[in-house]
Formats: sequence, structure tokens, C-alpha cells
Amino acid sequence: MKIGILGGTGLIGTSFITTAVQKGHRFRVFSRQKSIPKSLSSISDLEFVSCILPQSSDLEGLDAILNLVGEPIAGVRWTEERKQLIRTSRVEFTRGLVARIQDLKSPPKVFLNASAVGYYGMSDASHPAFTESSPPGDDFLAKLCVEWENQTLPLTNLGIRTILLRTGIVLSPQGGALEKMIPPFLLGVGGAIASGKQGMSWIHILDFIQACLHLMTTESAKGAYNLVSPQPTSNAEFSKQLAKTLKRPNLFKVPSFAIQALFGEGSVVVTKGQYVLPERLLQSGYEFQFQNLQNALSNLLEKN
Repeated sequence: MKIGILGGTGLIGTSFITTAVQKGHRFRVFSRQKSIPKSLSSISDLEFVSCILPQSSDLEGLDAILNLVGEPIAGVRWTEERKQLIRTSRVEFTRGLVARIQDLKSPPKVFLNASAVGYYGMSDASHPAFTESSPPGDDFLAKLCVEWENQTLPLTNLGIRTILLRTGIVLSPQGGALEKMIPPFLLGVGGAIASGKQGMSWIHILDFIQACLHLMTTESAKGAYNLVSPQPTSNAEFSKQLAKTLKRPNLFKVPSFAIQALFGEGSVVVTKGQYVLPERLLQSGYEFQFQNLQNALSNLLEKN
């Protein structure tokens, strides 16, 4: 397939491209960067378009489009200005992208749009796991995800197969949440955050990539899919398994007030969470490489 990818120069996008090209897929990468990054420069036949938002002419000739664009949510203080930037980079960008796709003479067969398990709302305690049929929450991130996903409705109405990727915590030692969690444990001061009961719905980066490709090439796949392992865990258990993998102690606990002092309202990303299951993804026939957290962490960290 000829795949157009937006947000393709980030951790997930770069990993997706380097894996998918080995399966014969070709790419057109759209990025705000002025030139192709070094991490992608060795890939032959890769087209690179420097832009903020592609023009319709830039999107012609693609079989699939994958939109991964969005300003970081975790590890930042949610000022009103930051919250507006978070919203604009998702809702407004997707709205503009969809408008461009509507103008195409030859639209893609499938459009995949990043969303998040934040759709279901946040909790600082354990609860029955959410599935794709669960209703949305009512906090900032939940309302953001609902509005974000709604921007794709015009494409569904046009008959373009549209897939909403409700993604959990993507595990990679090269970036994201896991990279930030490792240093305290290596220093011997790692441990659970806040109550430790909050859910962590995670997915190994290889499963994220393979699941995306599976949905992209499965003609019956459309609608929302939770991209998470079938075995969500608590923050306390995640910390325990991470310490075990790194062969470090798991003795300390980071109190909520310390995180709140750093990130204000944005602290909910780590002090709260949700337990989510990939019900529709499993029903579609996808087989996970890494369902178990201990196996996933061992694969990611013991070879690094």
C-alpha cells in the first residue's frame, strides 16, 4: 500500500514506517520539519512533504492515510494556553485534514485517526474494564477525544473506511512514558505513583504497529478499536514489574501532591488512569505478540 502518514517523524511514526517498509509498504511522510530526519533518510522511495497541513494535491494517490498528530499531553502543566494547543493540534488539525481529503478526486480507501483511551475518562481507583462499547467520560481528555473523533464523520459519510485508534500507553525504551519511568528505578528511587490503584492500559510498540497494519489491511475493519494489551494492570503492579525487569528496588511511592505541584491539572495523566480491553481488536482476528507485561518489559529492556 501507499500510505500517507502525518506525525511520521515522532517515535511511533518512525517505528511504524521502518517496520512497515519491510512488509513492502511505501510512504509519503508529512511533517513540520524542513527536511527528512536522519532516522528515515536511509529508506528508499520515501516521499517527504514539509508542511503544517497538507494540501489536497499532496494527498492524491494514497491508498491509506494514518494521522498521528497531536501535541504532548503528559509531562506538561495544563495552562489554559496549553489546553487550547492540545485541542487545536488534534481537533482543528483533524478537521482541516478531513476537509482536504473530502476534496480529493481519488480518496484513500482507509483513514486511520489517532485517539486515546482517555475517551473513557480517568479514575484514581480500580474499576470494571472499559470496551469499545463503553460510553465516554466527562473530563477534559474524554471530551477532547469525543470531539476529536467526531471530526472524521464526514469521511465515514463519504464511504471511506474510517478507523479510530483509541491508544493506551505505548511502551518503548526510546521515548514516551516508559523512557521517563526508567531513570528513577535505575537510581533506586522508583515506585508507584499516588494510590497505585489507577489503571495502566499499555501496549508494546510492536503490537501497536502490527495492529495498525492489521486494521489497515482488513477490509471489514471500521470504527473504534482499543489499541491496548488484553491485560491492563495497576500502576503499582506496573512499577513492581518494571523494578523486577531492571533488577532494582521498588520501595518508594510518589505522593499525589508532588505530581500536582509539578503539573497542576495535567497531573491526572499519571495519578489517574483507566482499565481498558481490546475487545473489537481481538474479535477482528488480531493476535498479540505481547499480552503479558513482564514479557513485554523483558523484550523492551533486557536487550538494551
